[in-house]
Amino acid sequence: MGTQVMTARPLADDDLRARSRRRTEGLLARPEFWYAVAAANIGVIIFAWWTSSGFEAVRGGSDFFNGLGRITGLLGTFLVLIQLLLMARVTVLEDAFGMERLAALHRTNGWISMELIGAHAVFQTVGYMLGDGLNVVAQLGTFFTQYEGLLAATAGFMMMIAVVATSISIARLHLSYETWYFVHLYTYLAIALAFSHQLQTGADFAGNPAFTAYWIGLYVVVIGALLFWRVVRPLLAFERHRFHVHSIVSEAPGVTSVNLRGRDLVDFHVEPGQFLIWRFLDRHRWWQAHPFSLSGRPGGRGLRMTARQVGDFTTRLHELKPGTPVLLEGPFGRFTPDLARRRKTLLVAGGVGITPIRALAEAMAGEEYDVCLIYRARREKDLIFKTELDELAASSDVTIHYLLTDPGTGSPGRRQWLLPDSLLRIVPDILEREVYICGPSELTRDLARTLHGIGLDPAQVHSESFRY
Repeated sequence: MGTQVMTARPLADDDLRARSRRRTEGLLARPEFWYAVAAANIGVIIFAWWTSSGFEAVRGGSDFFNGLGRITGLLGTFLVLIQLLLMARVTVLEDAFGMERLAALHRTNGWISMELIGAHAVFQTVGYMLGDGLNVVAQLGTFFTQYEGLLAATAGFMMMIAVVATSISIARLHLSYETWYFVHLYTYLAIALAFSHQLQTGADFAGNPAFTAYWIGLYVVVIGALLFWRVVRPLLAFERHRFHVHSIVSEAPGVTSVNLRGRDLVDFHVEPGQFLIWRFLDRHRWWQAHPFSLSGRPGGRGLRMTARQVGDFTTRLHELKPGTPVLLEGPFGRFTPDLARRRKTLLVAGGVGITPIRALAEAMAGEEYDVCLIYRARREKDLIFKTELDELAASSDVTIHYLLTDPGTGSPGRRQWLLPDSLLRIVPDILEREVYICGPSELTRDLARTLHGIGLDPAQVHSESFRY
């Protein structure tokens, strides 16, 4: 193990500016700005609805429910467009919110949008029933046979329900990443079906060319963002850097690393701790894109990702051939050294969570951080990069603690070392450190609770969990 010999000092202002040079600055970097943009659009939608047909809601029961149906449909669709934008991996949004916050917004916004669209269907059905004097079955039959585009819109709504169902945590546990990913692609088809329905039958678009143009503009902006950030940008990066597989390395039982090479990689701006979306362009994998963190300090020599075999894609990584072209989306994530406001850091990894922690440890050691690393694994043979980590500790001021949790090793159990006394014994000065955690959600949750209990400021704790 390395020995802690340096004194901690706060980061200088020049250091902080240099560390943050890739981040969006100014108004676009403020979440409040984007909330205001969303609120302004909601205001435009409500105003257009009220001046087109909303005022009719005061005339009677049928008009009241139809009015509610129209506004909930418009707002629900707007939030679905926001949902697509949150999926577009737009760098300026990530810089403003961070990946964890964007993921939370994505979940909340998804539920609200589905509730609004569901309310739209109920209100419109009730409104037309009151107006036409029909029962539910007869009214639905009339919708599907006499209203153009409504059957397609219903199919789109059912697709969106499937997307939400596969996003629930319990359901995700029983789905492969590939299945979950392809179900989510139906979101695009659902949006297309809803778009045709809105313009064909929407009362608020009839005779209102300004609102129609505005509505089409929303779609153009969102689709344009998706195409640029998820298609054009990766292709431009590939054209410049020509990423390709250089070698495949078995790191531990069931763990494989892929080393990438390319040209002018020193100009490919990615930070330690970030992740990329990897698409290997061979005949078996070209249609699949998966997120993986960098497991080595990025630089002009190449890039490396490391994955545990947990599905069809990762199980066959060892079959990749040197020279295979690779499309990269990103980088993404704020799990980077620039979060630290102290020179003393604690890095905690659980299992394959060592991948971004390994990159952070090397980068921070190179920049003279005081680094303590805790690496939890079941058995010694499960330790990934142990040789590299030992060499890093021997050549720099990095202290490493390997914590094995298998009862057969004679070590404390998984939860025992998370107790305050155990943690303070391993890292006595933990209250002075910035803490980075990467691993299973259980590890992140339990350790964050312990750190809070011993008095660590939540602003000192940064985490990244494995989930899709």
